[in-house]
Amino acid sequence: MQPSFDNLTFLLGDAAQLAALEAFRPRAPFDDETLTFLSEFSRQLLADPRARAYSDVVSLAFWCRPASLEKLRQEFMPQGITQGRGVAFHIAPSNVAVNFAFSLAAGLLTGNANIVRLSSKPFPQTALICDALKGALAHVPAMADSLCLVQYPHDAALTDYFSALCDARLIWGGDRTISEVRRSALRPRAVDIAFADRYSFAVIDADAWLAAPDKARLLEGFYNDTLLTSQQACTAAKMVVWTGDRAAEARAQFWPAFRDWCGERYAPLPTTAVSNLAWFCAQTVKDPTLRRIAQPDNRLFLAQTDTPNGALLADHHQSGLFIEYVAQDLLDIAPLCGEKCQTIVTFGVDPEEFQRFLATAKPRGVDRIVPIGQSMQFSLLWDGYPLAEMLTRRLTLISY
Repeated sequence: MQPSFDNLTFLLGDAAQLAALEAFRPRAPFDDETLTFLSEFSRQLLADPRARAYSDVVSLAFWCRPASLEKLRQEFMPQGITQGRGVAFHIAPSNVAVNFAFSLAAGLLTGNANIVRLSSKPFPQTALICDALKGALAHVPAMADSLCLVQYPHDAALTDYFSALCDARLIWGGDRTISEVRRSALRPRAVDIAFADRYSFAVIDADAWLAAPDKARLLEGFYNDTLLTSQQACTAAKMVVWTGDRAAEARAQFWPAFRDWCGERYAPLPTTAVSNLAWFCAQTVKDPTLRRIAQPDNRLFLAQTDTPNGALLADHHQSGLFIEYVAQDLLDIAPLCGEKCQTIVTFGVDPEEFQRFLATAKPRGVDRIVPIGQSMQFSLLWDGYPLAEMLTRRLTLISY
């Protein structure tokens, strides 16, 4: 039974489109019409002068360019006779402004119709992206039946309705959100893909940092990985692990340079400084080795530990707070790599060292090891989930 839509706001699509989804015919993954639509969406974003103020929107636009889409097609195109599962219901998080658009793109590329519930948080990027989607639909109107963007406050009846309508549900937003949404039943053959609370950290080789010729590029990349989302994204590093004999020298150079690079790009509220200090004081009870590193202002809050622990990072929900650890061996990071560890951002560490670490430590976590500046780069392999396979259905044809 259809619930009341009184609390529902349509940003794209309408009630009639929702009613028609029962008859939606899934597309083949990476079909020409979808690629044309996303390419036009990219063009619309890049042509909008407002986009230049948001590096995450520009990154989204580049991700949807024809060359990028062709690379994705070559890498992730499912084998055999495949088509989308049908209707994908995306529940976007409130901590990353453009996440809903990447999730939507994944649903489109895999041949599905998409209902996206956006956060009610007022991101300026949302209007920008919605305008570009509408502009792209004007050029490829046949895609209109595949996009429906909505907003609504907590309403179990609406979540029940959309969940019963879908063949795949993607829940972004953390453990609590996952538990709440899973109270809404799915169809027996529908799949549930849940992106739980995760954390990430960085590993930087001191010698490599000191010798780097273009430190400004690395600092920009580290900023985009962390403070662009106020460290609220699962991909945002909360700890920096230093390796190499010159760690003290590299640390003393890195943080002042990073603070200077941030300039006015990152201006935390006074309450953020209070929150960081309160968190630090609470954590010292659990980790007596945790000590604060004095800073000239409250823009950054630095602390150092001698006993790295994943629980410390899992409990870290602050902004502008970084914990440091100096490792004697890469195996020292093993306690950080539990099942909640998502991404290791790295610079200067030989990939073969990470391969040896993974083979020896066999961590339950760590889905990605990426260079500085690439932690936010979305892929159809995310959180260890092969989305191109999970959002499609393979058909078997046996010839006699």
